[in-house]
Amino acid sequence: MKKLIVSVFVVFVLIISGYSDSFAGTSACAKSDAACREFAALSAAGKYQAIIDKASPKRSYSDEARALIGNAYLMAAGREGNTPQQEEQLCLKALEYGATSAYMGLYFIHARTDTVKANGFLKRFVETKPQDAAPYVLLGESDFNQGNYKSAKEYLHEAKKVSRGKSADLDWFLFKASYLAGDLSLASMMLDSAFSQGKTTGDLKALVSTDNRFSGMGKQYEFRKFFKILNGTTVAKASQKA
Repeated sequence: MKKLIVSVFVVFVLIISGYSDSFAGTSACAKSDAACREFAALSAAGKYQAIIDKASPKRSYSDEARALIGNAYLMAAGREGNTPQQEEQLCLKALEYGATSAYMGLYFIHARTDTVKANGFLKRFVETKPQDAAPYVLLGESDFNQGNYKSAKEYLHEAKKVSRGKSADLDWFLFKASYLAGDLSLASMMLDSAFSQGKTTGDLKALVSTDNRFSGMGKQYEFRKFFKILNGTTVAKASQKA
């Protein structure tokens, strides 16, 4: 899962960059919304600190202008040289302006030192129904490692729903969580999907032989397609039909 988590972090960085780019122009701002148009122009120029300096907490802004301010705080939080404390304060300010992606930033700030606090930010993020697989994957991994397989399956299933692309690692992980949660039909579907994306018979054999939680797969009807592999009667490649 280390590879998957690294990918999640990269995705988060790209999301923030893409969010900034989406506000680079002034087309989202009403012609009469001078503040929004000014912030959009500054954002297009990468002058995020200027937006922060101009934004007044006492002033009421349009949703579009607030989004630009929130994004400016997010971009400022990612500046090289910030301390964790500075990053946290900037993410919290971004949240004040509705930039819920800041919950991901807060997660990464605390992930190594306070898992419970970090996961709390992820849970608050998923309450906003983000179209972002990252928080669901991270919460799924946490619950899986704690033996909470049903909730892990639910988080990972949601991650798959909102994922922008296919992932053999995600499907393989969802297969394992679903199996251990007792949802054998979904587990079988995800195993088949993982195979179609590059997972091999060797991966499956290694799992069954090294993790006794999966030792009974060769007797489960839902996995009849994989019986030859599971029961050691074939060495077929993943591309062949079991």
